[in-house]
Amino acid sequence: MNGIKSLFHFLINTNIFVAFCVSSLTLSSELLFHSSKYQISLFVFFATILTYNFQRIVRIKKGIKHERKEWTLNNLPLVYFLIVMGTLGSLYHFFQFNTNTQILIFISGIISILYPLGLRKIPFCKLFIITLTWTISSMLLLISENNIAINPNIIFHLSSRFLFVFAITIPFDIRDIKYDNIKLKTIPIIFGILKSKIISFISLFLVIIISIFQFWNNKLSIEFLIAIILSCAVSSIFISKSDEKKSGFFFSFWIESLSILLYLFLAISISIF
Repeated sequence: MNGIKSLFHFLINTNIFVAFCVSSLTLSSELLFHSSKYQISLFVFFATILTYNFQRIVRIKKGIKHERKEWTLNNLPLVYFLIVMGTLGSLYHFFQFNTNTQILIFISGIISILYPLGLRKIPFCKLFIITLTWTISSMLLLISENNIAINPNIIFHLSSRFLFVFAITIPFDIRDIKYDNIKLKTIPIIFGILKSKIISFISLFLVIIISIFQFWNNKLSIEFLIAIILSCAVSSIFISKSDEKKSGFFFSFWIESLSILLYLFLAISISIF
């Protein structure tokens, strides 16, 4: 049991686990769009390892408090190795994409680089920047690479993804309320923890409403609708249990796993129905 726990802590501390989570969201998009190309998912995996470890290094060098600061300082060679690995893996796939996809990656990459360098300090921006980059990485890149035309249904898909990521990201701001400067103006700092949870619930409710509308217009299958509703329901339960007293593992594993859960529900729904 201790070995399994140590493995999970290793995956979390190295940001490999969060890379799996973002990739799972990308795989969810592949199911929704009936795409069998995995290049985007692989790119997202390596790019997430690169950006998250890069941001960790920048935050530590700037003296910003972080719960995994000590681990990072004790494992700097490994962190730098992961940055190199993430860079090489990202570049390998980057040059295989079409120009529009590369432009989107470039824009998202600039945002990710600027985020720890000062962009996250802009009031109200922290959560929206994370949500935007995850939405681009997990869905818009796939749309671009597959040359899928932007139509109302695609906009609904993007909106639904944005709202879902937005909802499951708010708990991390609840976790960071003891670290974040009050000037950051995060949702929990402005509205408090209870109202922040309500905002998350509303976001997930809107995801369900959008999905029902898509199903009603024959743009979403019944099995995917059920999977999305179940995912939002389970996400609501975990979000309701979020508070600043919860352990870092609760957020870094259980809340983060909600991205994987969405993919699993979608994948299982295909095999059942």
